[in-house]
Amino acid sequence: MTIDQSPDDGSAGRRRLIEAGVTLGPGVRAWLGANVRIGRDVTIGAGTVLAADTLTLGDGVTIGENCDLRAGTLFLGDAGELQDSVTVLVADAFEIEGGGRIESGTRITCRSFQADRLLYLGQGTSVGYGGTTASTSHVVLGSRVAIGPHSILNANHPIILGDQVGSGSHLTVWTHGFHFGHRLLDGYPATFAPVRIERNVWLAYHATVLPGVTIGADTIVAAGSVVSRSLPAGVLAGGVPAAVKRTLDPRPPRGAEAHRCVDALLDDWIAELQWKGLTAERTADGGIDVGDGHRVLLVTGDTGPDTVNAHAAGRRAFHLLTVEDRPDLRPWTGRGRTLFELRSGRLTGGLDGIGHDLRDFLRRNALPCGDQLPFRSLPVEGFARLAALTRKPTTTGSGR
Repeated sequence: MTIDQSPDDGSAGRRRLIEAGVTLGPGVRAWLGANVRIGRDVTIGAGTVLAADTLTLGDGVTIGENCDLRAGTLFLGDAGELQDSVTVLVADAFEIEGGGRIESGTRITCRSFQADRLLYLGQGTSVGYGGTTASTSHVVLGSRVAIGPHSILNANHPIILGDQVGSGSHLTVWTHGFHFGHRLLDGYPATFAPVRIERNVWLAYHATVLPGVTIGADTIVAAGSVVSRSLPAGVLAGGVPAAVKRTLDPRPPRGAEAHRCVDALLDDWIAELQWKGLTAERTADGGIDVGDGHRVLLVTGDTGPDTVNAHAAGRRAFHLLTVEDRPDLRPWTGRGRTLFELRSGRLTGGLDGIGHDLRDFLRRNALPCGDQLPFRSLPVEGFARLAALTRKPTTTGSGR
């Protein structure tokens, strides 16, 4: 069934959201079809508009203030987060799997938009800039795709990004281009073609990708480059136009070397925690004590469950890091007990504030773990105090 087209100011849909247990801010309006599924602990900020034939909001979804979300099918997976003033106008389906975050001021207009888990679209990103209401306007993003702020995805034709594609700010991807002064019949053909970027590609600050380009897996594109022709996998490319500079030959650290790399990073994390006003220090037995009763431990491959249990005894929360996978330690995890398996990026167990901060620190140092939740860190007191001076409540309680 489609959206009810009878005269309505959006209050009927608002009532349906209230009945589903959503926490609403003032002025929320909604026009909804028959198919509505709402999870637990969903929050929608003041002044937001929803319109969908089919609406699914998973557990823990947060939608900020003054968003305008309109799609035939609107799907936000568990723990998804849309910040303030996000605009979505998608004729078919707008679907984001769990753990995604779209930052404030992002605008999306296309026929369909699909993203796998842990999407990140930075502040002020735009899917649009001409021709994106065409029948060919599709965006398909893999898991852990992270697009930097103020980027443009011009999806007049399909844009397909593989798993773990990332970019700096001001990325531009174009699938069409024309100019009235250079006409087809004067010998200047317009360019309309899809763009495909394979898994694990990094596009640095202000990179531009032109119509018809394919970029192979694991390639790095240097800042300021204009990619006008396809690039192979596993290379460093740069320039205007972008050309292959060299083949990449990564040498992953193993054994004791890998352990030392991670251990050195943890010293930097201790310094950041201290900057945030927490007590954090190394202990004689090789752990890190944080705050009141939190312990962090980086273990080697031969560290057994008995040693782990000894470190965890009497702790409010315990966060365990291993370089390689340790399936034998996964049953030990649970509430307040977390296992970070860094090589594979696997995360098991529950996270508290310290655990979230550790996870975000690891992400910023190219060791992302887990794809169930957006990344977040503990606030810095000085910044938080100043920001709070003008902060206003975003909700008025459940259904009010």
